[in-house]
Amino acid sequence: MKRNFVFLISTLVGIALFVLVFYLFNIAKVFSHMFKIGPWGMGVFFINVFLIMLIGALSWQVILRAYGHNLPFKDVLIIKTIGFAISYLTPSMYIGGEPMRVYLMGKKHSVPMTRIGATVVVDKLLELGAILFFVFLGSIYTLIYYRLPLQLFILLVLVNAFFLGAMVLLLINFIFKTKLFSKTINLLGKFKPLEKPVEVAAPFMLKLESEVFSAFGKHSKSTIQAFLLNLGIGSLIFVKPAIFFHFLRITFNLSQLSLLYALTHLLLVLQFTPGAIGIFEWGEVGIFSIIGIQSEKALAYALMVRIADILVVIAAAVTGFHMGVKYLWGKKRNEDLCGI
Repeated sequence: MKRNFVFLISTLVGIALFVLVFYLFNIAKVFSHMFKIGPWGMGVFFINVFLIMLIGALSWQVILRAYGHNLPFKDVLIIKTIGFAISYLTPSMYIGGEPMRVYLMGKKHSVPMTRIGATVVVDKLLELGAILFFVFLGSIYTLIYYRLPLQLFILLVLVNAFFLGAMVLLLINFIFKTKLFSKTINLLGKFKPLEKPVEVAAPFMLKLESEVFSAFGKHSKSTIQAFLLNLGIGSLIFVKPAIFFHFLRITFNLSQLSLLYALTHLLLVLQFTPGAIGIFEWGEVGIFSIIGIQSEKALAYALMVRIADILVVIAAAVTGFHMGVKYLWGKKRNEDLCGI
């Protein structure tokens, strides 16, 4: 009940911020800039988004195959897209759809949850690792080439230091098998209120952690391949503003794209509304202003990103519904056949 209330409040706040930004700026100009990129611009932009989803699914399939599960690419793509949609609608840094990916893939193909869970954890780690790689590069370029306000400078340094430290800690854990998560779970189990939940979760966590270790040992070749694919995704995200603004006859240099990438992802870390609604739009206005881009043009880009994301969420909802109906229909037929 409390979680639903928080979600409702964050959604209302996000919608209010979203409406406010378009109320305060010239909405006619925003749409004018967005449509000015034309069918070719929109086509290239949407192809970029499609490739991001496609390569993301391919990365997960590489990991699944390394673990001995040669599953249909269509199912991998659909389930990863559903996971993205849930994460997108969760008021967090695009994390939240992973349990659904584990559940759907495990149920559909009768694969042990710990095995699928390990592939999802590895896939997410590689995705975050690739994002952080570009964030670090972008942050270095930003700090060298731009004179940021002191508060933003400090925040950028602190966030980068925090994520770098967290990533190093995770890599040490998985490469040297320090069992950080299992030890943390056991430590939490010493607190009486958490004793029973930990007792249930501990064996699963231990098995899951052991499976994840394989990715950085036995399956390291496939893990490197999957990471390279995620770097490809990072590159496509990196050039996304360049694609949109190219069709408005505005060209960005490497330092400008680096700033946009680093500060936009810093913004997404701080999101607290579903899909960063409202926060993303206001943030992009501020970020693009640093490199001299008009507010209405920045909002046109933000709106284009928002439309592309919503289309992916709709596609996930349709395919998810179709998958659920097919699963229930198949289950009913099997029950009917068993009853004959």
